[in-house]
Amino acid sequence: MLAQLFILSSRGDVLIFKDYRGDGPKDAGELFVEKLKSSKGQDLPPVIEANGIYMLHIKCDNLFFVCTTKSDVSPFTHLELLARFSNIVKDYCGILTEESIQLNFALINELVDEIIDYGYVQTTSTKALKPYVQGDPTQVRSDRPMLGILGLGPGLFGSDMDVAPGAAAEKPIPMAPSGQLFRGAKNEIYLDVIEKLTVLISANGSVIRGEVNGCINLKSFVIGNPELQIGLSDDLVIGKTSQVGYGSSVRLDHANFHPSVNLTEFDQKRTVIIHPSEGQVTFMKYGVSGELPSALPFQLSATIEEVSDKQALDIQFHLRCDLPKSRSAVNVAVSIPVPKATTDVIPSIQGSGQSIEYKASDRQTIWAIKKIAGVTDTTARLRLTLSNLTTSSRLEVGPANLDFEIKDFVCSHLQIKYLKVFDRHNSYVPYRWVRYVSLSDSYVVRLR
Repeated sequence: MLAQLFILSSRGDVLIFKDYRGDGPKDAGELFVEKLKSSKGQDLPPVIEANGIYMLHIKCDNLFFVCTTKSDVSPFTHLELLARFSNIVKDYCGILTEESIQLNFALINELVDEIIDYGYVQTTSTKALKPYVQGDPTQVRSDRPMLGILGLGPGLFGSDMDVAPGAAAEKPIPMAPSGQLFRGAKNEIYLDVIEKLTVLISANGSVIRGEVNGCINLKSFVIGNPELQIGLSDDLVIGKTSQVGYGSSVRLDHANFHPSVNLTEFDQKRTVIIHPSEGQVTFMKYGVSGELPSALPFQLSATIEEVSDKQALDIQFHLRCDLPKSRSAVNVAVSIPVPKATTDVIPSIQGSGQSIEYKASDRQTIWAIKKIAGVTDTTARLRLTLSNLTTSSRLEVGPANLDFEIKDFVCSHLQIKYLKVFDRHNSYVPYRWVRYVSLSDSYVVRLR
């Protein structure tokens, strides 16, 4: 039984607030922000206690979804509720950002009222909510440059494929009655293969830990409830102890499928069958650990020299992108902790599209690169001026953490071979898009 439900921005601003029972503190949002600030940049536990109430939260795309209760409840149930609530908001708004929440304030309040009544959950189904939601969504217009153009070449599905922009699927579900489309709307299906890398690399370049966690998201904008047949890589092998035969190139340690997925043809044909509901569904999650199937996308090394007469450290960073020539990474950010005694940072970089920012409060220097192509190198130099240079000062540099996004590339080599649509009640040829994205979850490189 919930008392309150609210959404906060990354700055702590309350965007949505609903008090269901009237017995919770009116300043619950402020209490949560205080707890967030007291964590000093560390991850906040998903369940915290403050002034006699329990606060449960998840973080999605720099937004905090929080609920409060005074009852002794199952934390996993309520964290799952918050996850489903965030998915519903994304289905109706198209994308989870502070701007989309503000533009669709009235619509989200309708959803909040319909999902929970007096603290009791009524439904978490996107389709079941449609008859009761009267507001129309306002789509956020993206002004991002077309760096992330994703799509597949001609002939994959038996016909020429166009190129879909990276934000093509970031639109709300159609609000027309089920089985209908608004005039001018297209029947479209989006498949996103997303992998997150967790890597720890030693100073000599050897991999201490390597792990890939992936998922396949399906978002459907088609009439009715057709049957989709999705073919995965023919040479896919699942299981850490499975023997990979000659010619096999795709091995997953484990894979979990959504309960609605039909796997009767998976063992023989590596085909999954699903009847997608409206909105987004993650129909497969998988993981790979240990020796990864492909080379890591980045190698970072550093040379540190002491300048005793100037109480400074000179550091030269060398970043190599080991992606194929046809691929590139965007929004690359290298975060480097610096010594406590640092008073000033003088950067020196070469080439356009790069910048270095020193955040004194966090004792970090962030080297930002808009885009870096595969099989290329880039360097950066830093002079750290210290108030007191000691023999241990160089030991305080690092480890470095990399954030990045790679289009049309996944480390596991998992591929979508085909996507077939079967609908007995409607005749149409839907647009079908497949996108591949690799992201850094925790990509840490030791510098010493």
